[in-house]
Amino acid sequence: MEEKPELFFEVLSCNIDWEIDYESMIFGCKAKIKVRVGNKIKLGYSTSKDGQIYAFDMALKNILQEFYPEILKIKLTDYKAEIIEREKRKGTASYIKVKIEVEIEDIGEKIITESVGADLVAVSIEALSQAYNISLQKIFSRSETVIV
Repeated sequence: MEEKPELFFEVLSCNIDWEIDYESMIFGCKAKIKVRVGNKIKLGYSTSKDGQIYAFDMALKNILQEFYPEILKIKLTDYKAEIIEREKRKGTASYIKVKIEVEIEDIGEKIITESVGADLVAVSIEALSQAYNISLQKIFSRSETVIV
């Protein structure tokens, strides 16, 4: 049986609202998330005109930098979404595979994670969270033990 990696944090809930005004073509979204870090539960908020995943990313980093300032050294370098198993589902109800690549600046190491599901935002959040957890593992395995 494969051992689960240590989780530096866990996303407990996420609410992302987005709005587009078609007359003015103004787009914006708000992310509100709840995250467990150790035995603490934190709420994070972010607004963005750059999309739902970016709003989530900023809300998550806002929480995590309090515990792990090193999170700011982790940069998203690639994001891909691909429709899979289209023939098994009807219409737009397809499964989506999201692939996230992040790089740890000081180390130069790249981490790639994937997630599959029916909701683009949900699988993106899962893949990004996995990438950050693995990256934090790599950073702290090179230094002292972290106590939260």
